[in-house]
Amino acid sequence: MSRGSALIETVVIGFAVVLLAVQALVTIGRMSAAGAAAAEAARYAATLAARTGSLDDARREARRIVPEATVAIDRTAGTVVVAVSIDVPVLGPEGSPASMTVTGRATATEGRYRSGP
Repeated sequence: MSRGSALIETVVIGFAVVLLAVQALVTIGRMSAAGAAAAEAARYAATLAARTGSLDDARREARRIVPEATVAIDRTAGTVVVAVSIDVPVLGPEGSPASMTVTGRATATEGRYRSGP
């Protein structure tokens, strides 16, 4: 009876470990994808704002790329800094819902001969 119990315990523990590993891999994948999307949206918005001078257009384009993102744009001394933040839903301990924030940042220098105002 004890050999059968040990086998069942090993299978149950092994299954739990595999589930935790899969959950960790899915979370890492989501974080990576969100980080890439945030960085791309920030880079594109910073370049657009530096070229055209329109912060509203840059914010709109960043939100078009990542609709659920929070976009912050700062222009100081001929430099545009864009930060795009995305809340990524993950499962916390004991299956409770949680979220982690991923932020992509980009900086672009405004050109003297930009095409906008």
